[in-house]
Amino acid sequence: MSIKMNIKKAIVMAGIATMAVSGTIYAAANDEPATLDAEEVEYDMESGLASAKGNVVMTKGNATVSGDYAEYNSKTKDGKVSGNVVATKDDMRMTADLVTTDGSDHMIAAGSVNGIKADKHFMGPKVEYFQQDEYVLIPSGGSITSADGTFRADLIRGFMKEEHFVGDGNVHIVSPRNNMEAGGDQVDYWGKEKGKAVITGNAWAVKDNNTLKSKKLTVYLAEDGTASVK
Repeated sequence: MSIKMNIKKAIVMAGIATMAVSGTIYAAANDEPATLDAEEVEYDMESGLASAKGNVVMTKGNATVSGDYAEYNSKTKDGKVSGNVVATKDDMRMTADLVTTDGSDHMIAAGSVNGIKADKHFMGPKVEYFQQDEYVLIPSGGSITSADGTFRADLIRGFMKEEHFVGDGNVHIVSPRNNMEAGGDQVDYWGKEKGKAVITGNAWAVKDNNTLKSKKLTVYLAEDGTASVK
């Protein structure tokens, strides 16, 4: 039987929904109401730990997070949602096995993370997100795909506002829009504003069936989708 929280209990349990919302690459306003629906809910007033399990669905504003289990500590601000996690808000949708947060703007999603935000699609076994800076860290291998193409590496650091991505280890870029493929030990990629990629360490690039190899290559991206390599 599903337990729908009344207003008083929803206030007590709002931390779970707040944690889930702030921990999945978006935030809802603090004054927006939070609701929790689950098969079982427990709250320990002494420890501050609230938990919910069984078809857990949390909402805050127009954000929704669902999973098999969720918990939140109102004193430590630590929280997690686990098991078939699905988070949605506006143009954002993310799935993962586990989402945790430490109460700040720092979120960690783990286990087959697959997310879409506007025109960007990110994947990896683990994704960390720092909301205030709109900074993404994919530390264990993964990819980010946008209209320009796909960026893969053993470690990816993404600065979303600047469309600036840094990849370390086995970096591979495939850009059909620019008719280009490139890779190396490290790639420093800037999007539309600066329009270039700096590739270092065993660097290579293929453009119009021409291949270049060097210790360092710089690719300049034009607004019309063409690319030149130096």
